[in-house]
Amino acid sequence: MISTQLSKILIVDDSDVVRSILCQALQQDGYELHTAADGEEGRQKVHTLKPDLVLLDVEMPKLDGFAVLREVRANFKVDEVAVIMVTSQSDGKGITRAFEEGAFDYIPKPATDSEIKARVRNAIRALQLLREQKTLRIQAEAANQSKSAFLANMSHEIRTPMTAILGYTDILELEAKSLQLPELISDSLDTIKRNGGHLMELINDILDLSKIEAGKLDVESICCSPQTIVEEVLELVQVRAEAKGLKLEASYQFPLPAEIHSDPTRIRQILINLIGNAIKFTEVGTIRLNTSFLENPGEEPQVQFTVIDQGIGMTEAQMSNLFRPFSQADSSTTRKYGGTGLGLTICKRLTDVLGGDISVTSKLNQGSQFSATVKTGNLEGIPLLQELQQNDNTQSTKPLPAQSEEQALSLKGKKILLAEDGPDNQKLIRFILKKAGAEVTVAENGEAARQAAMRAMEIGLLYDVILMDMQMPILDGYGATRILREQGYSGPIISLTANAMEGDREKCISVGCNDHVTKPIDRRKLISMIANCCEVETAV
Repeated sequence: MISTQLSKILIVDDSDVVRSILCQALQQDGYELHTAADGEEGRQKVHTLKPDLVLLDVEMPKLDGFAVLREVRANFKVDEVAVIMVTSQSDGKGITRAFEEGAFDYIPKPATDSEIKARVRNAIRALQLLREQKTLRIQAEAANQSKSAFLANMSHEIRTPMTAILGYTDILELEAKSLQLPELISDSLDTIKRNGGHLMELINDILDLSKIEAGKLDVESICCSPQTIVEEVLELVQVRAEAKGLKLEASYQFPLPAEIHSDPTRIRQILINLIGNAIKFTEVGTIRLNTSFLENPGEEPQVQFTVIDQGIGMTEAQMSNLFRPFSQADSSTTRKYGGTGLGLTICKRLTDVLGGDISVTSKLNQGSQFSATVKTGNLEGIPLLQELQQNDNTQSTKPLPAQSEEQALSLKGKKILLAEDGPDNQKLIRFILKKAGAEVTVAENGEAARQAAMRAMEIGLLYDVILMDMQMPILDGYGATRILREQGYSGPIISLTANAMEGDREKCISVGCNDHVTKPIDRRKLISMIANCCEVETAV
């Protein structure tokens, strides 16, 4: 039974008799009782006492019960102060009005002691349940925040050494090709790079799942072409399919909307996961991606993407575990093919967010068929295609070629301040920048970076770019950037961080950074971003 010992009750009634009756009925139940003789006194005592429950007469001089009720609801949440109206009105209109304006219950006049006690107990019980739910909700939100913070920290701790591992592997791979080193060395570097990439995929999957469960996943709704998305996805996974000798095909069922309003990045993520799974579990044959339009009369239309493979297939029992985190069809699948089982879970959550669903049909040793649907958004004015469009302007998603000597020197003569506390990453990033022609000054913490930047500003020679790691000792990158902007430093600052949670980029931009790079660093993107920053600054 829920305790009533600490419950504070305020009785507001202009009748001495009614106040006495209510007090006598409740005094044996252990409440802390207070009274007010009119609406104005009651209004004042609500603010000073902050009672758990107010018994409020409807008809009173100076200020009637409904006016007091409105003020209570305007200043206190339902789980803070509950109100029971005490009324002699029997036509029902006053009672209806009381509920509409936020009263929890009412007590009719006259009422028996047992009825008064029962209604008050119910109100106190409901109030305490609301408070318990609020406490549990706050605890759950705190747990979610702790989980997000833990994942962000783990992401940072893993991404930081991965920057050095993948960065140096990339450099050694280029050197191995140019020096024609033995095949064993090239193969070993390729193995390190490939497995490093798999590790980064796992880290990204875990972060994505965390964002989805916390309801913090960024989802856009922009115009995008289903045909273009399919073509881009097939281009991205073509190499993986060819490596296993598999054939990739795309088919379309017309009519098909020329454009839909959705999130193309998330759709690509779903399709890459589904086709990646099909490639993993198929040894020979063809993998087909079929795209169709579901009109759904009476509901919002959808586009359906279906991935059909000729792989190992599944039983009904195996399919039942597919969309659970860290689950695969069975343990032998994990041993033979690897993987964490997060991909399909993420696909399921993403389709939910995009207003659709995901389903699977499969036959053991014959293959599987995964269908993912997404809502199209408003299709008013958008044509339905009867055949494929020519996408002459589609941007290629093929891997970038190795840097030419000209590209490698795109930062020639640029002065860059690198604020980074990790010795390995200092060497790596400095090497990349110097190879691109830049002059690099290294600062081992945020305070050293701040001092170096201010010295440069005092003599009128700003750095072309400051690369600012955001987690450093003495003074972190956020603090260093904020102080520099407050002190009038106007040169470009690019944040450099291993954090990859939602809001990290916005946090960096909010303190004064011009752009944001996430570790592990892609050297081409880093050089390109710095070059662009320098061009913009020169143009200004």
